[in-house]
Amino acid sequence: MSLAVCRIQKIKSWGLLGGNEAHTARARNTLNANPEVTNVTLFGNSDNANLVALVKDKIGLQKIRSNAVLAVEMVLSASAEYFRPEELFEAEAQDKQRLSDFAQATLTWLCSAWGDRLLRAELHLDEITPHVHAYIVPLDKNGKLNCRALFGTREKLSQLQDSFADAVAHLGISRGIKGSAATYTSVKKYYAAVESDSEILDLESYLPKPRIHEASESYRERVIEVLRDKLEIINYQLSDRTRLLRQKAELEKTALRSEKLRASLEKELLALRQEMKLLQDLPLESVADELGLNQDKQNQSQWLSTHHAIAITNSSFHDDLHNSIGKGALDLVMHVNQCSLDDAVVWLRDCFGEEEMLAAVTHHARRQALSIAQQVPPSIFVAPTPNRNRWLEIERYLTRDRSLPQKLVQTLYQRGLIYADITGNAVFLARSLSAEVTGAYLHPPGVPGDAYSFCNASRRRLMSGHGWFHLSMGGNFNSPTVMAMLVSTPIEAMSLAALNAPHRQRTLYLVSDSKHAPAPVEFLKNIPTVIVTIPKVAAITLQRELSHAKHLEPRTSWNRQLQQLQGDTSYVTLG
Repeated sequence: MSLAVCRIQKIKSWGLLGGNEAHTARARNTLNANPEVTNVTLFGNSDNANLVALVKDKIGLQKIRSNAVLAVEMVLSASAEYFRPEELFEAEAQDKQRLSDFAQATLTWLCSAWGDRLLRAELHLDEITPHVHAYIVPLDKNGKLNCRALFGTREKLSQLQDSFADAVAHLGISRGIKGSAATYTSVKKYYAAVESDSEILDLESYLPKPRIHEASESYRERVIEVLRDKLEIINYQLSDRTRLLRQKAELEKTALRSEKLRASLEKELLALRQEMKLLQDLPLESVADELGLNQDKQNQSQWLSTHHAIAITNSSFHDDLHNSIGKGALDLVMHVNQCSLDDAVVWLRDCFGEEEMLAAVTHHARRQALSIAQQVPPSIFVAPTPNRNRWLEIERYLTRDRSLPQKLVQTLYQRGLIYADITGNAVFLARSLSAEVTGAYLHPPGVPGDAYSFCNASRRRLMSGHGWFHLSMGGNFNSPTVMAMLVSTPIEAMSLAALNAPHRQRTLYLVSDSKHAPAPVEFLKNIPTVIVTIPKVAAITLQRELSHAKHLEPRTSWNRQLQQLQGDTSYVTLG
């Protein structure tokens, strides 16, 4: 049974907070951590702002008591068997789907339970059991620093355990036994014990002498007090010995698996070499020799006969007597023997064997296919033809049913970025950042929800990162973009732009749904503020590439929030 792990540490000084961050960010050597493994930031930004500055900014100018808790570090995890159901003691054998599910559930709980008090959450993968470190500023409902109000009693700590356990219960992770006397051993204390010399308990030296008229119970307590520390160290060392024996057994299993893996890789390598051999053509010099041509002693690239004077250069040949050129073994056989392709294949099989013949045929087919592909230009995207007669129903759908502002819809229509096609679809054009039209999202108004399809070559081009539906608000055309907001659909982009109006700075709204239009990461790296409003799993992947990006998950869709406002919004000029 997998158990939920939820621990907190109260941090009462800036120095301790800085040291804690150095440990979490792996800025200093950490016991039992693999330096080759990269941890993952789930929330916040661990690169540009240090944790002390973030906490001070969140606390603000309020007076801080001398014994106040400045921040709370939360460690969230689960039993090792949850992450590694098959290989309990192998850190590399984590179930990736389980790990992703746990990270998503934990981040959802942190954001829901602590809101803007949450400053940072980082998933640690460099230790044997994955776990999340989260930092929370303990502000009460009045915005005052008040850790006691949140974590100050046993009841509140028990409620904390219940809350986190409920958040991961759907993953098969349950809460530990309430009121259990189990405790955690300090990591520092444990390593100090197991790294010390083995203890040899000399009872004559350690046992205290009984006092005159001392009661047996009193003597027993004194013996326990004297021996407690030594026995604790011995217990740690015995535990470590058991761990090492278990580790030895696991290493032996690992060595056996490694040998099986090596044998498997050797087979794969042999198969790969055979496949590579099939991709290589026969050496033309060997084919020329079998064809009865003689190599010129003065010029070894020349092969001569009564009717041919053939110069061979790598995989190409040129016959000076016939002014003829060709490539590959099959072409050379057909040219010299004046035969068909079928006859050339049979000739190669008879002279070189079936395997070598197949290699020559494969090479010939690949070359022919490449030549055909190069002669045909790549398909060019052709946008759906606009239908002015059907625009009115699309405009009515966008403004009445989806509550998008009339001015915004009209402006995009006038610029040709949205329109109606002959079948009544709403068409949202995708463009490169240099304004080249590369694809189109098609949205049928009669279909419930935000269903989109793609026309012509849109899907392939958008999947390769050649365009996005995007619009810029605020400033003028030459103003630098200072903020980018990534959304999942065109209507969501327009809705979020409406909710954020008026715009005081140049803001880009860009549709990047990860499946059809990967984000322009290199461009976004130069934007000071990037906010990702796509689903959490996709956002986590994107934040790995954009370390400064922040994730914003709406309570409901941006369009639904816009509809709830039931009112129009004024706009600055659309860029």
